[in-house]
Amino acid sequence: MADNTKLIAIDQVCIGMFIKLDLSWFQHSFPMSSFKITNEQQIKELKALNLKHIRYVPEKTELSVLRSSSSANTPAPEEKSTANSSRMNGNVSPTESTQAAETKIKVFDSIIEAKKARFEKLQKQREEIERCEAKFVQAATVVRNINKLIFSKPKETLIEAGKLIDSIADIYTTGNDAIMHLMQKKDGAEDLYFHSLNVSVLAMMLAHELKCSEEQIKIIGIAALFHDLGKVNIPDSINRKTTPLSKPEQNIYELHGQYGVEVGQKAGMDKITLDVIANHHEYLDGSGFPLKLKAEAIRMPTRIITIANVYDNLCNHIDPNQSLTPHEALSLMYAHRRAQFDPAAMATLVKSLGVYPPGTLVKLSNDAVGLVMNVNVGLPLRPRVMVYDEDIPKEDAIILDLSVESKELAINGSIRPGLLPRAIYDYLSPRKRVSYYADSKSKKDKPVTVAG
Repeated sequence: MADNTKLIAIDQVCIGMFIKLDLSWFQHSFPMSSFKITNEQQIKELKALNLKHIRYVPEKTELSVLRSSSSANTPAPEEKSTANSSRMNGNVSPTESTQAAETKIKVFDSIIEAKKARFEKLQKQREEIERCEAKFVQAATVVRNINKLIFSKPKETLIEAGKLIDSIADIYTTGNDAIMHLMQKKDGAEDLYFHSLNVSVLAMMLAHELKCSEEQIKIIGIAALFHDLGKVNIPDSINRKTTPLSKPEQNIYELHGQYGVEVGQKAGMDKITLDVIANHHEYLDGSGFPLKLKAEAIRMPTRIITIANVYDNLCNHIDPNQSLTPHEALSLMYAHRRAQFDPAAMATLVKSLGVYPPGTLVKLSNDAVGLVMNVNVGLPLRPRVMVYDEDIPKEDAIILDLSVESKELAINGSIRPGLLPRAIYDYLSPRKRVSYYADSKSKKDKPVTVAG
């Protein structure tokens, strides 16, 4: 047990106290074994566990509570919590009435049932993530092959690209709830091809939320997949340069749209895809390249893909050390670059990814630290969060769905990865490069949009 805890009688527990339970996660109903008490119901549930003493953390307990505890001057014995001798067996002291004992047993039984249900839901969430990760790896392989074969087998490549986009579009068009997962990084995930997949998934999500038709969603998906096609004709020394480009280098870089159009025309790509390839660096305020187009001169599919492209480039800079967190990227785009983007697409990006986009490190109201795994559509402040708990192995990490937790458990703010202690950083493994992939969920379940 950590040295920073103190033992206290269960009757002394009060709101504002940060406690640590000497019980396994399965032996209580709370989302975590360490948390700050915020209401009387939590105290009732703690007492129902039939504990005589409980540990609390003075450093995380409200000062007024500490003063009150010290003035009471009723120190608890410092041996290990008696939870081990009296917990979970439903026994009651001789002084308790039969009726009170039965009530406690019923409350305890309901606590165990609630924890079983929570565990089963957690298992389903993990299975859901594993299924989506398998699809993501398969899709990434297809994208890699598409980029390799577009020159030698253009017609066959376009057919394969269409199949991939159809499978993603079906998630948005079959009537199921869309889920965008935050992907665990796999071997080779640093490959530039993952950028095309990210932009395609994000652009299709935006198109769906903007009420585009099924055909339009698929067209946008294909165009996004090929938007950087012309980069194959740009030297790697420029494509992969991590410092600012010189003027001559920038001039060469800006030709990748033109090069991409030439390749696309030979492959027989449609006009919308060619327009996206040529103009995905144009901005509504005229500050883009190569033609400095403005407003109505930029078509809607290009506007949608442009905003997805900028967001992913900010999150996944060629130099990982320069990458912004998803929260920072979204904040920068909204606060400082809003004039460059289509207003409806920008608002939809914020709404869909939430105030705390997937991949954001956050601090919860119970002082726990976690990594946002998804965004619940319609509830941008209540995502799913993978939480750090030193008492639970990393592979069994708890994932809290804040949309179904008590409203008192909420996100207090985002955290920069560099500010985390090493143990928490290694446990949560915040991604230097963020990848997303979409999945679907039956409407029988709660509508969710997830990330990865």
